[in-house]
Amino acid sequence: MFLAIIVVQELALSFLPNIQLTFVLFMVFATVLSPAHLVMLVVGYVLLDNLLFGSFNYFVVVPMFLAWGIYVAVSYGIRYRSIHWKILFSALFGLVYGWFYLPFTYLAFYQGVPNALLMLLSVDLPFGMVLLVNNLFTMLALYHPLTALIKSLVGQSIL
Repeated sequence: MFLAIIVVQELALSFLPNIQLTFVLFMVFATVLSPAHLVMLVVGYVLLDNLLFGSFNYFVVVPMFLAWGIYVAVSYGIRYRSIHWKILFSALFGLVYGWFYLPFTYLAFYQGVPNALLMLLSVDLPFGMVLLVNNLFTMLALYHPLTALIKSLVGQSIL
């Protein structure tokens, strides 16, 4: 069910660049699910996302696994911290999320091009800023209500 929620919302919002609820949903799920469930959720999400969006190749799948794995692991680690820590982490991670792809993009398309990594970083910056703002506002608006809702639906059996 949680995987379906993440994938469907991403598909529904895919026409808007870097506007989605994936970060807040993973943060909520990291608050209420066990590490084993989170691993299954991340693996399922990355595989489904790549199958549905047609980007199933090494240069997309590997950085996606790295980024979402780190995001969920840190989210799980700060699950008992204040909302301020969660908002700060989610917002900043939105800024650097695209950076996970930069070495792979460089290797795939820009090897030997002078200043290519700097160019890729500058091109990604506006998208990272949009994701930062998106994560800031979605965490502020949705983290507490979604966490309360999911906790009421899930119960204590999988904590």
